[in-house]
Amino acid sequence: MDDRPVGIARELIKIYGASLLEDPDRLGQLLEDRCGDARREIFLLSFALRAVFKDGVIPSADDFASSAEKTEATLRENLGFSGSDASWVAASIHEFLQTCAEEGVTDAGVIDAGVRDAHVADTRLEAHKGFLQNIGRVMAKRPRTALFRKKTLRNGLLLLFIITLFLGLFVRITESRYTVRDEHNILFFSHLSGPDAAFGHVRLKAAQLAADQRNASGGVKGRPIRIRPYDMPDLPEKALERAKEVLRDRSEPQPVAVILACADDVNAAIAGLADTFEMPFVVTESSRMDITMNGRDVPRLYVFRLNGDNNDKGRTAAYFIAYGLKRKRTAVVSEAYGADSGEMKDGFIEAMREYGGSIVCEEVWTRRGGIDRASAEEIIAMEADSVAILSHGSEAAAVIRSLRGFGYGGVIIGMSFDEAALSAGGALGNTWWIVPAHSDDPQLLSFQSAYRDKYNESNAGADFAGTVFAYDSVMWTSDALNRAPGFQGEALRHAFMSTRNLPLTHATLTIDPSTHGPLNKAWALVYSSSENARFQRRFRPQ
Repeated sequence: MDDRPVGIARELIKIYGASLLEDPDRLGQLLEDRCGDARREIFLLSFALRAVFKDGVIPSADDFASSAEKTEATLRENLGFSGSDASWVAASIHEFLQTCAEEGVTDAGVIDAGVRDAHVADTRLEAHKGFLQNIGRVMAKRPRTALFRKKTLRNGLLLLFIITLFLGLFVRITESRYTVRDEHNILFFSHLSGPDAAFGHVRLKAAQLAADQRNASGGVKGRPIRIRPYDMPDLPEKALERAKEVLRDRSEPQPVAVILACADDVNAAIAGLADTFEMPFVVTESSRMDITMNGRDVPRLYVFRLNGDNNDKGRTAAYFIAYGLKRKRTAVVSEAYGADSGEMKDGFIEAMREYGGSIVCEEVWTRRGGIDRASAEEIIAMEADSVAILSHGSEAAAVIRSLRGFGYGGVIIGMSFDEAALSAGGALGNTWWIVPAHSDDPQLLSFQSAYRDKYNESNAGADFAGTVFAYDSVMWTSDALNRAPGFQGEALRHAFMSTRNLPLTHATLTIDPSTHGPLNKAWALVYSSSENARFQRRFRPQ
């Protein structure tokens, strides 16, 4: 580690006082002016100071030393610091507090106002004396034959010019409170043309609604949020090239983050650019694990997911069957081809066995015809008391119709409920659905009302979850910007990764650093009779 920022920071504390520790942004800027090549150490110090002194209380050096182990643990667990980084930061902060004590800080951590004010006064006096001496030397060199009247006129004109200049600058600033550079630019990638254009535009409207609401309350740290939408092609290869083109474009202001609201294949293709450009990407409703994960156990540094992954969804379904429905003999029906279905199946089977249930049979179906008679008869013969259909697609309707048609009358659990599922008609009776969000959820009524008031249309359709997730993606990004010590790169990445108990519209969000996805987030539960479907409640495994 480079210790230069520590030494320079101690000198700055001697000049500006202990209050500098309460303003990590200012300290970081001062350090960057003096040792800008030690960016990593500067970031760690300013990021840690924000968390350690968040209550505005500066402890004494002795008090801090007695709790150093606790501080290091907090840095590791809450901010993702490594053990060596946490130890170095804690030791550095201890040196800062020792410097404060040497410069007139009491045991309670309050600066001796007399010492500080005297120091500042002496500094200002020396600067003032130097300025007067310089003026005196200049005046001594000027000829003394100029008339007093001419001197007065020139000085008056000069004063008038300076006042006019400052007035002009003031008017320019007040007329345009925010320049382009004062905006938080968020790129919004979605399908805004083609067959999925309707869904893309609904998501974009929800994102813009969130930005407008945030800006109405002052933006983020005094800067407004600007959503910049870009149409992504349906083909992953073309979408990747389009995304590269947008991110390399320097004619527009530098964005702070990207929101990905595309089809899964497109999101997976684009997600790898996040680490390349060192820019946070927020994925809305996609649940495929390869979008946020580079490998099975390695998350992409700059990609974050708002929706739970397929494995988590499968485990949640198993929990509901075992503890909500009290069923122990379950049949699993999954797609013959499909990454989503396979990931859900792995999580479901593992969790079902943990909960004491058993998988009596595993069946597959093709995308068009549901399951065949032999598969349905095996499920019935094995006396399955529940059937879990593990798929995101609308093919679930065909599976339900074939199951009911071949005589299965037990409970069925599905993983997505949309207008396509309604095509199953009366066969939907006695089915349960686990979905990311549902329009009948009372907690989401105010969001729907705000959307309807702004756009004069309802968003409670088939793509409701995608709409509310696009809205919450902007709210999450705003929160990360507000907590981050900087607006770019590593600082913002750590803010996303350290999200804890953030109350969003559809759920409370905590991010798992090992997956960059939600940690045990709540899901919506829907029950369907043969006549209608009703939202029941939100729940999550305990």
